[in-house]
Amino acid sequence: MRWRRNLRAACFWLALALGTAAVAKELAGPLFYALILPPLVLSVRECIRALGARDGGRLAERVADKLTTALGPQYVVLTEYPPRDGGPVVPVVVVGPSGIFAIEPLGEDAVFGCYNDGWHRVEAQGLHHLADSPSRRARDNATRVRTDISGGGHIRTNVDAYVLLERGTGDDCASSPVPVVCGIEALAERMRSRATRSETSARQVQAVADALTHPLAVAV
Repeated sequence: MRWRRNLRAACFWLALALGTAAVAKELAGPLFYALILPPLVLSVRECIRALGARDGGRLAERVADKLTTALGPQYVVLTEYPPRDGGPVVPVVVVGPSGIFAIEPLGEDAVFGCYNDGWHRVEAQGLHHLADSPSRRARDNATRVRTDISGGGHIRTNVDAYVLLERGTGDDCASSPVPVVCGIEALAERMRSRATRSETSARQVQAVADALTHPLAVAV
C-alpha cells in the first residue's frame, strides 16, 4: 500500500539524519544544522504523507468492499489504482456492464457544499473551504483512467467521474461539474441504472479491467 512506501521513505530520511548527526557531531554551529535539518524535514514530510495515505487507503478499501457487495459479481472494483503516468492513485475504479467509473470518496460525517469546483465543509463556526477540490480530482482521475484503458486497446471507452459522500451529506452541490452522490447504496443504484450495452459480456468487462491492471492486455 502507498502509505507503507511513504513510511519507508520517512525511515530512510530519519536514518540519514541520524547518520549525519553521528558523523557531524564534532561540528558546531550552522554547519551542523545545515547538514542535519534537510533529512529531518524530509522525514517529517513523509510521515505526514504516510498518515494521510493510510487514512485514504482505509477509506478506499471500505468503499470498495461495500460497492463490491452492493453491485454484485458483474462488476469489477479496483482499489487505489495506480495510473501509468506515475501520479497519485485513483481511490476506487469500477468496471461493469453499465460503464466505467472513477470514484472520489469523502469519508467524513459532515455536510459538504460546493460551487463548481470550489468545495467547503459546513461547520458550526461557518464554512471551511477545502484546499483540494474533490470534483476536480474525480474528473482528472477519470481522464487518467481513460488514457490507460485506451493504451490497452479500448479506444472509444468513456470513464464517468463521481464524488461519493460516504457518510456525509451534500448541501447545494448542484453546480458541481461531477455528480455528487450520498451513500454507497445510492451510488451503486445510480451505476446499475445506467443504460447497459446489450453486447457487453462478463468477458468484455474483465478485458477492460485487465487493460488497467495488466498494461499489455489488448482489447477483445
